[in-house]
Amino acid sequence: MKNKTMWTVVVVLGLLVALAACNLPGSNVATSLPPDAVQTAAAATVQAALAQTQAAGQGQAGATAAPQTTQATGQQPTAAPAVTVLPTATPQPTATPQPTATVQPTATPRPCNLAHFVKDVTVPDDTVFAPGESFTKTWRLQNVGSCTWQNYALVFDTGDQMGGPSAIAIPGTVAPGQTVDVSVNLVAPSADGTYQGYWRLRDDKGVVFGLTSGNAFWVKIKVVTPSPTPPTLVPPALILLDFYDKAPQATWRNGSGDSLSFPGSNSDNKGFARYADAYVLEDGQTHSRVLETHPQWVTDGVITGAYPMVTLPESAHFRAKIGFIAASNGSCGGGDVVFRLLLRTVNVAPHPVGEWHKTCTGALQSVEIDLSAYHGQAVMFYLQVDANGSSGQDWAVWVDAVVATP
Repeated sequence: MKNKTMWTVVVVLGLLVALAACNLPGSNVATSLPPDAVQTAAAATVQAALAQTQAAGQGQAGATAAPQTTQATGQQPTAAPAVTVLPTATPQPTATPQPTATVQPTATPRPCNLAHFVKDVTVPDDTVFAPGESFTKTWRLQNVGSCTWQNYALVFDTGDQMGGPSAIAIPGTVAPGQTVDVSVNLVAPSADGTYQGYWRLRDDKGVVFGLTSGNAFWVKIKVVTPSPTPPTLVPPALILLDFYDKAPQATWRNGSGDSLSFPGSNSDNKGFARYADAYVLEDGQTHSRVLETHPQWVTDGVITGAYPMVTLPESAHFRAKIGFIAASNGSCGGGDVVFRLLLRTVNVAPHPVGEWHKTCTGALQSVEIDLSAYHGQAVMFYLQVDANGSSGQDWAVWVDAVVATP
């Protein structure tokens, strides 16, 4: 009977433990009792079970009237061990971490003197120059420091100086953030090769500084001796019509329509044309290839020579010097005429393409007419001299008159 009672206690204890274990998250029973209430109820239940066991024992003893026997060793009977029920720990809430404050970086102060290269305004790298050729190098720089550039200078640093000064002032003032063009005049070295010179800036206190990268800025060139240029070969002028040489083939007439022979006599009052290389002209000189054309000896007299037809290339020009033969005493005579160059095409009658009023002034007059408008056409030229009033002393001359290419 005692063993049965003990089994009952064990079963009760097991149920209590099971009830305690049911105090888990999500259990409806456990969540209705606090942990200390469960512990108290368990203890009370155990005590009640023990009391029942003791009472049952006492009743059994009375029924059997069996005497209590004490062991000879005098030891006390061993009491049943007490069962301790540990309370279930209540989980503590997890603390929410506080956000970490962002640490702002400390701004780095700008240095006083600092430059930034913007571009090469002139002479980019590897520009080719001839030996000894002068040039101007210009850089565009920006002030990216905190100090204003005033009384600052461009200074040579290292490398090839190329005839440049040791220092040259930067004009005006350059505030932080502004740009400035700085220039230096240089000379290319005399030998072929690649040359590079480095430059920096210097402040008003003598402190030398460079670019944001810490480097100097530079000028870099190549010197190349040019190959000798062959001389341009100018073809000799192509003479299309030589009025001096062809004068005998021309048809000469005066204003009255009279035909004149060539060479004529200088005493012919009808007018005449002849060579006059041996005569001193109004400029006091003798000339070769002088053609004299004296108009008819009447007021406003005329003489005309019609030359053979020629075909003109694109670049044909008429060129001549005009003037007078000097008087017999060497002085300038009283000549006063109008020199005319006339031109006739197949479909167009003779018309003047150039005319020049000339008096005896002591100098010959050079004349030229561009005939490119008639290129590719067959034309006939006329030399004509008109007396301007009296024809006395109108010893008019054409010197080296030609139609030719330049």
